[in-house]
Amino acid sequence: MNARIKDTLTKQFAGRGVVVWGGVAVLLAISGTEIVTLLQEGFKESTENEIRGALAGLVLSVALVLGTRWLAVSLAISLAATFFFFSNGSLALWIIFSTIIFTALAATAVSRQVRIWYLTLLAAWMLQFAFRAGDDAILIVLLAPLAALSFALTRSIFLLRERTAAAVKEMEEADARSRQAVEAERRNIARDLHDIVAHDITVVAMQSKAAKFANDGQMALEAIDVIAKLSTETLHDLRLMLNVLRTDGTMADPAVSVNDKPAATTVYAVQGVELFSQRLREANFIVSSHTEEKISELPRSAQTALYRVMQEATTNVIKHALPGGECSISLTAQGKEAKLKITNQIADTNSRKHSLPIGGSGLIGMEDRMKAFGGRFNTSERNGRWILTASIPF
Repeated sequence: MNARIKDTLTKQFAGRGVVVWGGVAVLLAISGTEIVTLLQEGFKESTENEIRGALAGLVLSVALVLGTRWLAVSLAISLAATFFFFSNGSLALWIIFSTIIFTALAATAVSRQVRIWYLTLLAAWMLQFAFRAGDDAILIVLLAPLAALSFALTRSIFLLRERTAAAVKEMEEADARSRQAVEAERRNIARDLHDIVAHDITVVAMQSKAAKFANDGQMALEAIDVIAKLSTETLHDLRLMLNVLRTDGTMADPAVSVNDKPAATTVYAVQGVELFSQRLREANFIVSSHTEEKISELPRSAQTALYRVMQEATTNVIKHALPGGECSISLTAQGKEAKLKITNQIADTNSRKHSLPIGGSGLIGMEDRMKAFGGRFNTSERNGRWILTASIPF
């Protein structure tokens, strides 16, 4: 409850509210004696100045309150009251303070037209007052500079407040964009880690089983060789990714030669077709592959996205496809698109529900990668084959 009251008071007394409620307090204080007299003695027993002072204070206070929502209406009422009540200098305090207050209020107007017409009409009132008020016209000598000072000072404060508010808003928006960028980068890193680790660990697990149950010593040695190679590449990939996370580059591995064969974070899409085709062959699949050199014209980031899709798709083939079955990887240029197509035979019908990677995080990640480049992603089952297609515009 206290927080709600504090928030309400903050809103009411921020910016224009200071002028409005401060002005109401001043006008009611000036008119207080006349208002009390008018209430106690009535119109008959009160003097003309007391009646005019009380009414002027009440009308101008109401006009100020209206200024919290309808500024133009508030200024119009104040000008009308000024022309009606202040024809001479008998209400000098009311004239001075109301002019200062409403001129300050006009300075907070966003519309330039509102500020101009208020100042124009106020100047017109001052001019006719100088002619009509006789000796009281000397009041204008004091009133004009006070009004000008009030307008200039309030306008400067208002503009400074607006610039400060705009700067705060810009900082908040920048902070929000920064948080969004961090979250997006976290998702990207999580997706990359999933692609690298899930793929390589899956192959390592499959090769470990192959080595364990191999009847041929040579086959076991080949499986162990694949495990060693994948473990080295995975470690290299993780070091590269961790180095990206460190702005000082202290995670860089000085022992890694710059001439090393690029691993998962650095290879191109065309190399990916060769690499993952070989991985599938090592997992005892019958693989056919096809690629076109035009794919090398794709931007590096787009090639990386296609590479990641191939990586995740290869993991899914090893996990879910018919063991030892046929599969294919093709990466071609079709019109203005680079199109990736990966197919594999599906395991037997009884285990199909458990063998198809439907709706998994890997598929979602692959689709997100393609959408990020304005591309398309689709998976389907047809004639006993699982078909994955992905495309990116050139």
